[in-house]
Amino acid sequence: MSKSISTRRDALRNIALALTASSAVQLTAQQAEHVHSAAAADTKNGKYTPKVFNGHEWATITRLSELIVPADARSGSAVDAGAPQFIDVLCSQNEALTAIFTGGISWFDAEMRKRVKKEFVTATQAEQTALLDAIVAADRQVRERNAEERLFAKAQQYKGFSGYTVNPGSDLAPGVIFFDWARRLIVDAFFTSPIGIKDINYVGNQALSKYEVPQEAIDYAIARSPFKVV
Repeated sequence: MSKSISTRRDALRNIALALTASSAVQLTAQQAEHVHSAAAADTKNGKYTPKVFNGHEWATITRLSELIVPADARSGSAVDAGAPQFIDVLCSQNEALTAIFTGGISWFDAEMRKRVKKEFVTATQAEQTALLDAIVAADRQVRERNAEERLFAKAQQYKGFSGYTVNPGSDLAPGVIFFDWARRLIVDAFFTSPIGIKDINYVGNQALSKYEVPQEAIDYAIARSPFKVV
């Protein structure tokens, strides 16, 4: 392995580990560009092979990406922007993040089976959106009840996700936590991709010491999604 490849992989791992080392799900545009580049390097003949997710998990992340940032007349969807690849690359460098996503998908499936006897990805769009609407409503209730105390904390709180395949939770709290992670990373992936940059009319070639996704762009993505917290 060349030194440059090793350095890039180390940087990617540091980016991924930083996500679960703090309570904030946030990447700078420079970090996100590094993740997009890694995903592009692993795409051969237009095909990306997931590193972490199995076929079912990949289909679920893809469907969530379509639902959270759907295509519209202005631009493509988060799937078109490479959000599933973006998340898979990050998870491949961080076991805790992998547990959040694989466990979260298991929770979604368990909750959907309880509701309509189907897994999330095979449910109808109306059934999928009903679950996501319920999760957003639960999140809103938590925020309204205690605006100063966030529900989302450090990675050790997600260790129990791995058990949801056999021991599904009795409330929506795990779904709220997972959906927050998924929504934020999918939005980050979209607005740091070529499609997303064009979508917000970002003008490059300017002398900037730092560039992050503008808050108005994030607000637009959340408003554009049918699943938003107000």
